[in-house]
Amino acid sequence: MHKKSVVEKTGLVLGGVLLALLLLEISCRYDERKLFFTANVYVQHAKPQLHRQSEVPGLSYELVPGAVTENGFYRINSRGLRDRDYAIPKPSGVYRIIVLGDSVTFGTEYPVAQTYPKLLEQSLQAALPPGRVEVLNAGVCGYNAVQKYIFLKTSLLAYQPDLVVFQFLNDDYRRNAVVFPDNKNMRNERMYVGCGEYFENEFPSISGLPPIIDRTLMRGSALYRWVNKRWYDRASTVDPERFPPGAYRFAAFGMNDAMAVNKRVFEKISRLSARYGFDVVLLLVPELSNDDSMDPWIRDECPQLFGFGMIDLFSVLRNRGVDLAGLRIIPEGRCHFNRSGHVLTAQVLFDWVKDHRGERKNLVLEPGKLRDENL
Repeated sequence: MHKKSVVEKTGLVLGGVLLALLLLEISCRYDERKLFFTANVYVQHAKPQLHRQSEVPGLSYELVPGAVTENGFYRINSRGLRDRDYAIPKPSGVYRIIVLGDSVTFGTEYPVAQTYPKLLEQSLQAALPPGRVEVLNAGVCGYNAVQKYIFLKTSLLAYQPDLVVFQFLNDDYRRNAVVFPDNKNMRNERMYVGCGEYFENEFPSISGLPPIIDRTLMRGSALYRWVNKRWYDRASTVDPERFPPGAYRFAAFGMNDAMAVNKRVFEKISRLSARYGFDVVLLLVPELSNDDSMDPWIRDECPQLFGFGMIDLFSVLRNRGVDLAGLRIIPEGRCHFNRSGHVLTAQVLFDWVKDHRGERKNLVLEPGKLRDENL
């Protein structure tokens, strides 16, 4: 009788625990439905064989160093850039520019030599002795502002840049794309994902469980995702360098929250700039229409707050009488440049470098860098 009572009590306890877990799971799923919509996080058309999950918290995914597609159209260098390899440390007398960006900079539709960073490099090298200027294409499809900062901090400072061009789109506040490891997950140009898929592919393994168990739970359990997210957010307050705050927030958390995260990102970039001695210019890429949609904070306040240079591509091109809709790669496109768009953007950047070479601290250069009357 006593044994039966113990079994019954144990069963009741276990049943209560399971019921509590079930209710918590339902509650977490309900909260996710309020905060997450499948249309907010998507995959752009990117070659899956070029990407892998990143072990760097907050970066989520990265280009595979040394990857080459079958036709050789895409080639990734040894440090994960769609570019050639560059000497580390930087050779004496070289002025080095890094262009941070997303698919607009990566230039999915064109050979790398026809992307605006490499066109800029060609123009600068034509105006200077060979080898005096290098421009690195550090675009990665889908990267938002947080990921660009993490990429810069963890991988690109080894290149010792003199100037960082930060290509910005309004959706840098919002999008956090997911790249899957095989082709079956790709449909057309983008794929919409659910919250489980998002966290399974994006969120780092921080629980200590075997990867197959951790990823399965991350995909299938909203409660498990909630616990991990809470743990990450707590860890980010203790060790923000290792766990970047806000790295796993997405559009449905609200624009104000996303903007607050990005304001901290630009503050951190400013600190990196001061510490490592490079300049920063914001390249604001608009939606390719003739209506100004750029966020006023990033255009008006951010450069003044942090001493950044700023190129408002919308204003520059409109002042030149350019029809921005005519720069679309496809008629229904919103931000990806056709060839004319890449050429014009490179020209605008060239003019900025020429006009500011004597004004900003790192463009007042010792002999052997950009001080050249032909530029």
